[in-house]
Amino acid sequence: MDLSPLLHGLPSPAIYASFMAAAALAAALACAALAPLARIPQTKEHIDIAMRTTGAVMAALTLILAFCAVQARSQAGDAQRLVTTEVAAIATMARIADRAGVAGHALRQDLAAYARSIADDEFPVMALQGRHPATQAVLERLEAGFYQLAATAPEVLATDMLQEFDDMDGARDKRLDGARIGLPQEFWMLILVLFGLLALTGALYPPRLHTVAMLAVQAAGVGALIAFVFLMDQPFRSSIGVSASPYQALSQSLAHRAAAIPGSTRHARP
Repeated sequence: MDLSPLLHGLPSPAIYASFMAAAALAAALACAALAPLARIPQTKEHIDIAMRTTGAVMAALTLILAFCAVQARSQAGDAQRLVTTEVAAIATMARIADRAGVAGHALRQDLAAYARSIADDEFPVMALQGRHPATQAVLERLEAGFYQLAATAPEVLATDMLQEFDDMDGARDKRLDGARIGLPQEFWMLILVLFGLLALTGALYPPRLHTVAMLAVQAAGVGALIAFVFLMDQPFRSSIGVSASPYQALSQSLAHRAAAIPGSTRHARP
């Protein structure tokens, strides 16, 4: 069962708390349950070996988490560029609609509805469902309107209009393709393996209360790092990733501009 969608739906503090609690519990149980079975001699030499082993695994885990965090941050930048490109394409179409005069005013309102549908309907679910029917319907209405307008517009304006519409449609396709941006599963498998090894090193220590507590605190810190990478992993799903606010701002701007243009309401589409 994939718990990733459920976890991504939680607020950031809850995700941190979940990962830290799970990591601390795993480390504490590993020490309390496995140490009596391992029966490692509790000499200074064996304790030194245990600490070196734990340190080596911890260093490897920290290194891979740092690398994953850098990769996730780079992916977040790519996701933000996809959003910026699409918002710019919609804004360009609005400017072209203005050049078409009264006939383009209704299309400006449709563009505002399109940006609003992306933010409200498609953006929250696109990582799981892809295209949203409501957003697709608005886009198809826009396509029909711009092609109809291009048929009567001057050749240069018609060419620009159709080219920019294709760019806007392509920007949406790229955003939808990038909606599943995330770290490869191999990275998460490696993180789980290394954390499992870290928890297993608890068997090398005496199962005393202060030792179990120390291992739990150490594991909780690692859990916080894993939670951070998890939050950054999929920028279109995470609560700290890319937001739909640029579409909302553009929608409001286009709607206000359309309402301010004399006669635009008469030509607005339902």
